[in-house]
Amino acid sequence: MRKQLVITLSLFAFIVRLPAQEKALFKLTFHSIEQVALVNGNDAVSGAVQTINGLSYGNWYAGIGAGLDFYRYRSVPLFLDIRRSFDVKKGNKLFVYADGGYNLPWIKSKTPAFTIWGWPNNTDYKYKGGAYMDAGFGYAVFFKGGNALLLSAGYSHKYFREKRTTITRTSENSETTDVQRFTYNLNRLMVKLGWQF
Repeated sequence: MRKQLVITLSLFAFIVRLPAQEKALFKLTFHSIEQVALVNGNDAVSGAVQTINGLSYGNWYAGIGAGLDFYRYRSVPLFLDIRRSFDVKKGNKLFVYADGGYNLPWIKSKTPAFTIWGWPNNTDYKYKGGAYMDAGFGYAVFFKGGNALLLSAGYSHKYFREKRTTITRTSENSETTDVQRFTYNLNRLMVKLGWQF
């Protein structure tokens, strides 16, 4: 206990003695990141948009994000974003990021259709969300005022489930019900272009 107290007091004394310029690096600053993405996977090439809002402290950033992901099935990912940046020449930075959260499907739930026999089908689609993950690296070009142009690439995963119930009228007074369950594990590569302010 005594050793921990000595270490804590020493660290506090070191921070208090930091020059004013170095102290400025360690203040909390609000940033918003707006991004558009090209999403490429096994089945399609599509797009996505994201907004992330959070706080930076030194070279660390943590924020809460939301987006629209159009890859194969439209969905709304809600996630926590954590970034670590590394200084390079001319004030620009390299960074790594990791996102984790929940993916909400946003898909039409009912589709009426007619069979070749003329009797109507009624198909009900129920979706349940699942995990959303995204991790990668990027490069930030900084401008006056702290704004930055961001270019990044990473690996992304979205998951959700579908329950499809089809009711088919086989005659005027008869119907059959078919229930199918699907699981979607969608792995993709994402290239993002963004603006931080």
